Amino acid sequence: MTDFDGNETCASISDGNSKLKIAFVGGAYDSAVGRSHRIAIEMDNRFELIAGCFSRNLEKSRDSAVKYGIASRHAYSELRDLINECAEKLDAILVLTPQDQHFSHVMDCLNAEIPVVSEKALVGSSAEALEIQKLLEKKSGFLSVTYNYTGYPMVRELKRMVEMGRLGKIQQIHIEMPQEGFSRLSPEGNPMTPQNWRLRDGVIPTLSLDLGVHLHMMVRFLTSANPEEVVAVSSSRGNFPQVVDNISCMARYSGDIDCSIWYSKTAFGYRNGLRLRIFGDQGAAEWVQENPEYIYYADNAGGKLCLDRTSKGVQIANQQRYQRFKAGHPAGFIEAFANYYFDVADSLLGYRKSKNNKLGEFTFGIDESLEGLRMLEAIVRSTSSKKWELVV
Repeated sequence: MTDFDGNETCASISDGNSKLKIAFVGGAYDSAVGRSHRIAIEMDNRFELIAGCFSRNLEKSRDSAVKYGIASRHAYSELRDLINECAEKLDAILVLTPQDQHFSHVMDCLNAEIPVVSEKALVGSSAEALEIQKLLEKKSGFLSVTYNYTGYPMVRELKRMVEMGRLGKIQQIHIEMPQEGFSRLSPEGNPMTPQNWRLRDGVIPTLSLDLGVHLHMMVRFLTSANPEEVVAVSSSRGNFPQVVDNISCMARYSGDIDCSIWYSKTAFGYRNGLRLRIFGDQGAAEWVQENPEYIYYADNAGGKLCLDRTSKGVQIANQQRYQRFKAGHPAGFIEAFANYYFDVADSLLGYRKSKNNKLGEFTFGIDESLEGLRMLEAIVRSTSSKKWELVV
């Protein structure tokens, strides 16, 4: 079992040859995300999970530690106890709790001067994000937020295609993320019951914090454009009328880009239907998350191509780091997470060496989160006013 009672400390990590030592807050073994993150952080041998406050139930936290291969004495039920006992031994804490708990957990870690990697959405409002931004500046702290869909090699390839001008000037994007969970019934004919925190809406509907943040980030990632104004409608169509479960939005981004955005949890037949289509004045491309190895590309001369990691002209997806196994053997969701964590590791090592909290090309933090939350708040205002609203 992993034990951190030896002589090695996190100060020895800065040479880049040892694994970064991390702890979880949340992410119990039987949680929705815990095992996915555990596999992803260790896939490229750059992180080691050494402790955690996996649950507020101490017995459950200890059971999770053992299942993760950690001594049970390194499991805690309170974040403050984890911080008090482990801060000097940690390179980062991963915040994997439900979104409505993120603010206090992120603030506690930053106040203790521990770098933070947080699941999306970072927090539930731009006001909370601004408080985190102020503390980051005060403490010269480190924060990264996981947007794992940007880790797919062919999504990164598409970003490069846009940067190289293969699509010309980007004119419009159509992006969607339909799911069926709030309308689907169990085999016994009963509603599929999500976690309690998903059935409460705050300043921003939980649907937007769960799905909308991904769509904003994908558009921003691919184009580097910023949302300027939105008009939207929302509804509750499924089994839980107390929450919004369907949102359609038109957004105007900088650079004169028009964007249609749809995300829902009441779309029968879609488990996770993330799809994007991007159109320029010289070409277009489509990527579908359930078939992530391919980009479907069309040019302005009528040509149509299906690109994968080994196609001629590919510049990002053919890099060795993405070839855990050869093309034709699809890499998936957890590998995309691992690709994102690979970049987080580079950013953390840079921070350890120089206290420079500037994130890398493929790693994102407070700025992107704050912009996304402001966009989601503008969507809320628009669903009420029935008008275009500025993203401010």
